[in-house]
Amino acid sequence: SIRASKERIDTQQAVVGQQMAAYYPLVNMTNGFQTGNQAGSTTGVTDRSFETYLIRTGVNMTLYNFGKREGNVQSARDTLDATNFNYKTAVDIVIVNVKQSYFTYLGLRAIVKVREETVRSRQLLARQAQGFYEVGTRARIDVARAESNLYLAEADLITAKNAVQVAWAILKNSMGVRDLPERPLVEDVTMTPIQYSLDQAKELAFASRPELKSFDAQRRAQDQLVAVARRGHLPDLIFDANYRRSNTSVVENTFPLLGGWQVGLTFLIPIFDGFRTTNRVQETLHTYYVIKSQEELQRQQVALDVEQAYLRLVELQERIKANEAAASAAKENLDLANGRYEVGVGSIIEATDAQNLYTDAQTTYIR
Repeated sequence: SIRASKERIDTQQAVVGQQMAAYYPLVNMTNGFQTGNQAGSTTGVTDRSFETYLIRTGVNMTLYNFGKREGNVQSARDTLDATNFNYKTAVDIVIVNVKQSYFTYLGLRAIVKVREETVRSRQLLARQAQGFYEVGTRARIDVARAESNLYLAEADLITAKNAVQVAWAILKNSMGVRDLPERPLVEDVTMTPIQYSLDQAKELAFASRPELKSFDAQRRAQDQLVAVARRGHLPDLIFDANYRRSNTSVVENTFPLLGGWQVGLTFLIPIFDGFRTTNRVQETLHTYYVIKSQEELQRQQVALDVEQAYLRLVELQERIKANEAAASAAKENLDLANGRYEVGVGSIIEATDAQNLYTDAQTTYIR
């Protein structure tokens, strides 16, 4: 994605160079040879063969065309600015995808640890239930329930481990790396306080988001094309000069070639072109309005993205505190339930529910 965006910059740079060519003269050389036969007339003149040689060097240059040339160049430069902002957008998308994939992987790794802890806890509970059953203090149903919960926990652990493998594959894809052995990642999940109000965050986004800057540059470029199209009704002043050496004669006397030159100024005034210029103006105008509407749409989308992310962040900062407290309470509840079951006071249902509650609380906190 980044390389493709970079190539588009180079492509548009070449387009700028093409438009700049209008400031330079066009120089060309023509070399020609013709041979033929002219039939005799009815008065008795015999047929004649002839040869023509031509060597011509010409120079053609637009001296002035009422800003058409300048407008096309400026439009190409503004489009280059837009392409640079599109490149920045592509880079930002890659960065945010890597960050999201990175923290998703960290979260899933942490959930695997929770599932492993759950399996160990349910293994212990299953052994306790089996022991109680063997000494006759508990019914067989406790063993069956404990084993069922253990198998479910093992299945959840398998699912969690698979999710980690998928998350690593997504992270590699986000990084643009095909082969990268799985390795531990630095678990930096420090939360920082929000430093802006919602309105300040929106204004910052409007001023810095490259998507909006790209549309602004596209609109300026199209504005130049509208002006160029309107100037299509204005004349062009063209300079033309050439030097040539040529001769046309019978085969025996073709050389030497005779020299000649010509210099001219042409004031080309458009009178009627089948309404092509008029329709060209309409096309560029409507394209301008399309870009302007897309820019407003993008601006609204940016405002929505910022507001959603801001409110979500505020919510999560509060929920993290609540979920941390819930996980601590669930751990205490699990310890009490396990203790009650160990001494024969609590039931298998109470212990299982406490394990489920603790696992869910930890998972919610991690996410």
